[in-house]
Amino acid sequence: MTPPPGTVLRPTARGIVVLVLALLCWVAADLTRVLPARYLAAGLLLALLVGAIGIGLAGIGLRARRQVIDDAVPVGAVARIQLELVGTPWLTVLPLARGAVREHLPEPLGGQGDLPLSRRMPHVLRVRRRGGHQLGPYSLVVRDVFGLFHLRRTVDDGLRLTGLPVIAELAPASERATGITRDGAMGSAVSAGVGEIGPIARPYVAGDDVRRINWRASARTGQLMTREEEPSVGHSAVIVLDTTRRGGADEEIGEADGDVEDRLVSHAATVLESLGLNGWDVRILDAGGDEITRSGRRRGIPGPSPLGSEADAVQQRASLLALADVDFDDDAAATGIGIDHAAGQTALAIALGPDHGEPFSGLELDRFAGRAAHRTAIALRPVVEDEDARRPRRARRIGPADGDDFGRAHEEHAARLAAARGRAGGSVGGAAGDGAAAAGDGTGTAGDGTAAAGEETAADEPVGPTRSPLGSWTLVRGTTADTLDELLSAADAEEWT
Repeated sequence: MTPPPGTVLRPTARGIVVLVLALLCWVAADLTRVLPARYLAAGLLLALLVGAIGIGLAGIGLRARRQVIDDAVPVGAVARIQLELVGTPWLTVLPLARGAVREHLPEPLGGQGDLPLSRRMPHVLRVRRRGGHQLGPYSLVVRDVFGLFHLRRTVDDGLRLTGLPVIAELAPASERATGITRDGAMGSAVSAGVGEIGPIARPYVAGDDVRRINWRASARTGQLMTREEEPSVGHSAVIVLDTTRRGGADEEIGEADGDVEDRLVSHAATVLESLGLNGWDVRILDAGGDEITRSGRRRGIPGPSPLGSEADAVQQRASLLALADVDFDDDAAATGIGIDHAAGQTALAIALGPDHGEPFSGLELDRFAGRAAHRTAIALRPVVEDEDARRPRRARRIGPADGDDFGRAHEEHAARLAAARGRAGGSVGGAAGDGAAAAGDGTGTAGDGTAAAGEETAADEPVGPTRSPLGSWTLVRGTTADTLDELLSAADAEEWT
């Protein structure tokens, strides 16, 4: 339970026991006239007095300041936090008490943890979930040297830490399979339509081909005009995130659903970055057609001037911050009604959404795609985890910023995903090996036959991304354990009609 801000000074259970013993010994000494009992009572009362003086001096000037060095980091990375005492508290001068700093962090940042109290306490926090997370309050917990009194001073500074989507690097094969690479047959696949730029006229300059003079425009303007053909397809792409609410409005999001949503947003950020590097103008829309963010083609050119790269970095950060705050809570009954979300020059469309049995059900994907020739829809489902992996984890001790950081939830989660994928692949290999052994042996019991049938059923289950048509779209269904390269490569892995 997170304590409210303020200062609390109270005796500990040990202090209460010492006080009761002191009173009992004093009363017993008065009744029995036994001097050792009186001496013992006096000693216990003296310990209580020394403890009270120590805790009182330790609380003088005891204040701390916390700063977030990295206010936004990718999910799975660590953010640097600086925590230090303000001024020179008496606790750091007179060793009359010992203490710790207890940070009441939310679960996405690792949960509650303790730091040994010192002048400077730099540490790191590992971000486990996408989105903005309040760091929560922290408490300065101090006890006297005898452990008889407890002082807790809780401060809520309102600091916030944002978990950004993770941007991966796409392989050239994945970019070609999806149409992201611009040097393919994409440009000739879409016919010109309403809203697209056709031939335009510009003033004639020396060196222009006289065969391209636009005589009609020249006669209208009174000067020679040259006809300049614009490409029939604009390099504009759209990314659609299916943010439709699944289940009831008050239903809490489970850990598996949160993993799916975070992975979808990270895939969208990766595709956005790849499209920008390939010269595309990109918009990311939610299920209701509202624009989450947009990004233009990258202007960064390697050279002595860093202005282009700085502009790209600012644009990328703005897009990642917008994606970090995406909520999957759109009403399914109000999405895509009466709104044409796609411009006529859209040449590529990619949809990302959760797989709840019927991917993108109720969402008119064609309204977003316009005249795009490349249409890829990716649906993800969570990876089934063992019961042991879902057991609650105990609070960890916060380590310093030298690498011994607390909150190893990211590594544990990655290990569980790898183990789940290994079990899925092992079931197929085990079924094939058992079938071969049964054929070579030629003998077996009814129980063995039942086991072989079960293994054959496991072998029939799809392993890895699967590809199927969804209207004019290519639907790729996979899990959160599949990389984006595997998903996009599956979009071009086999032929279908």
